[in-house]
Amino acid sequence: MRRIAILAVLVPLLVPATGWSQTRQQQQQPPAPPPGAEITEQLLMTPPPGWNIQGSGANRNSVTKQLFPPGQTSETWNEMMTIQVLADATAVPRDYIQRIIEASRNNCEASGPSPLNEALTNGYPVATLTVTCTKGRQTGLGGLVAAKVIRGKAALYVVQRIWRGAAFNRDEAAPIPKAMLQDWATFLRGVSVCDTADPTHHPCPK
Repeated sequence: MRRIAILAVLVPLLVPATGWSQTRQQQQQPPAPPPGAEITEQLLMTPPPGWNIQGSGANRNSVTKQLFPPGQTSETWNEMMTIQVLADATAVPRDYIQRIIEASRNNCEASGPSPLNEALTNGYPVATLTVTCTKGRQTGLGGLVAAKVIRGKAALYVVQRIWRGAAFNRDEAAPIPKAMLQDWATFLRGVSVCDTADPTHHPCPK
């Protein structure tokens, strides 16, 4: 499995990436930084085998990528992943997690957020959370989101694993195989940010 390194966004103007380069570490190139600035911060993650990018978007302040498992698409999926890099020097992981909770409450018949977990990972503030959705008001499907939000020096990094499937009752657990949940947990533990210019506080893997 290849590890993806997504360079931080250091300028407000973003453009869609052309794809992942086939190097030792696959890499999404953001636009050239302003004169004198150097991009050294990276979001590191190892996507599950066979997952592919099938959607992307960008505006002046963010870049978003969507990944899907083999055989699934943006139209017919029951599991997906989103990766966002937000060029916001003031964003706080806890605040972004709250937005996820509010979106679930607004779009689901009943939502169930887990306790918020805050910690430091590789020297960066991190917030993680899972939220269940018993039944989407528009889709009629149940859902589960597991999110990890990292506050870097250059940007806010958001990685979400999302499942959707049969609706379930408020007093029931989401009908997700235990093995899938274990895979999600292992994957999210491996998501981190590093800085090639600061190996003392935020070391990158060699």
